[in-house]
Amino acid sequence: MARDTSRAQSETLGFVLIVALVLAGAALTVAIGGSGIADTKASNEFQRAENSMTLFDSRAAMVALGDSNAQSVSLGHDSGDITVRDNAGRMWITHANYSGSGETEVIFNETLGSVVYESDRGTIAYQGGGVWRKQDSGRAQMISPPEFHYRGATLTLPAIQVTGDGAASGSVSLTVTPRQQAQLVYPNATTATENGTGAPYDETPTSGYRNYTNPVRAGTVNVTVQSEYADGWETYFKERTTGNTTRVGPNTVTLTLATTEGAPGSFEMPPAGDSVNAGAIGGEHPITDFDVTLDVDKQNPHFSFYAEENSEEFEIHVTSDVNPKGCSPDANVHVSVYYYDGDGDKEYETWESDSLDLDETDGMEWVCDGGDLKLHVDFISDDIAMVYDRIGSDGTFQPDPKIDEPNSGTSTGVTRGNKWAYNDRINNEDGFSFQSSTVWDQHETVPYESGSGTTYDQNDTQTLEAVTNHYLSLMDSSVDLVAKDGPGSSDSIVEPNSRGTLRYEEGAGSRYVTFLHITENKINVDLD
Repeated sequence: MARDTSRAQSETLGFVLIVALVLAGAALTVAIGGSGIADTKASNEFQRAENSMTLFDSRAAMVALGDSNAQSVSLGHDSGDITVRDNAGRMWITHANYSGSGETEVIFNETLGSVVYESDRGTIAYQGGGVWRKQDSGRAQMISPPEFHYRGATLTLPAIQVTGDGAASGSVSLTVTPRQQAQLVYPNATTATENGTGAPYDETPTSGYRNYTNPVRAGTVNVTVQSEYADGWETYFKERTTGNTTRVGPNTVTLTLATTEGAPGSFEMPPAGDSVNAGAIGGEHPITDFDVTLDVDKQNPHFSFYAEENSEEFEIHVTSDVNPKGCSPDANVHVSVYYYDGDGDKEYETWESDSLDLDETDGMEWVCDGGDLKLHVDFISDDIAMVYDRIGSDGTFQPDPKIDEPNSGTSTGVTRGNKWAYNDRINNEDGFSFQSSTVWDQHETVPYESGSGTTYDQNDTQTLEAVTNHYLSLMDSSVDLVAKDGPGSSDSIVEPNSRGTLRYEEGAGSRYVTFLHITENKINVDLD
């Protein structure tokens, strides 16, 4: 019988094909599995590098801030490169408009340096006391925050600078040693006289030089970082601080912190027409001290502080029928408060006291000081009753001398009013009129203002403390209280011999900075 050779050949060919397919599948499986294993290994390696760099961050901070003389961290990795770059990135800090005349002082301007781990998975870098990551997206992300602390009104910035050089691959040990620990940048009482970066402020020789001292006053403080990790710095500034963040270039970001004068504390009385600046006034009745001691020079004196901010108007006014001759007063005192909210309806609110007998009033006192007659007035006295009322001849009380007579001149150095700065308002000129009632509901934590508030009709009463606190905290967070005396062109108060005090809880507010604590901290990084 003849043999079917074609069938035998088909069976052999099928077997070979099956074996080939099995081998190909096994090879593909090995290839895919190997790729997956390699990918997992690379991811784990990158994660370990991230953890190691975070550990390095904490160890480097110990050295930079003076808590250790040396620290080492082992980066035991099979792949990736470690590089120390002492010229990477820069930070500069400026104080713009520090004297109110447009000048800018460069407080600090130095390179930051960096320690960088690179692999095919991306980059992990230590810079400025923080750890940053860059991967496929190209945008830097923050892994741990930099040594930069802005809380309330205080900026604490130990500027950490990396020095050293070198590069290595695989398993590497990083050793950190100090080169300079906590050298003061600000405050700094240096007496150097040369202009340039760092203390003192660069002022013209005719105005002298100022040291770097706290509290910081006018202008703005700007912290600028130039770095390939600017995206991460920008995120940190926006999410962890309360200043204004601006991207000023592809790799550059600026944080701006406005300064404020803050509470003036004890002050010399400014000349009539000049002012006392009160900055960062908090809300919710923040004033704790507000008083004046006035050196009275002429009969029937008038004195006030007034302010106008964002169309709002405020004035607190004192007058008396005293004759200072002989320094033996037997006179009463009258206190009044005016406020207009600036909303365009031309209705103002006013409060006045009855003429006060100082022998029976806590918060006011006549003092004979070396032959000079002085009047002490506490504007936040809770013993002085104020009446919601028209002021002057139309009101319940009739102070003598009158305080709402038509203008007949201006006080020394002041271009408003005769006795009151807002004399025209009080006299109902230009369509202004007294508001018949007022509702206090702006301050939620004050008992008589919380909830639906308290309504005051004409002849209702409240303390001078409450009235002063209420209206001043309705004004802008920074006001100029202009001094005024009179009447007419007379100078009834001797300002150089007069004093005042104004203290309050400052609203830290998002953007205000009052205290700077900046140090320069250099570390050296060696690769072993």
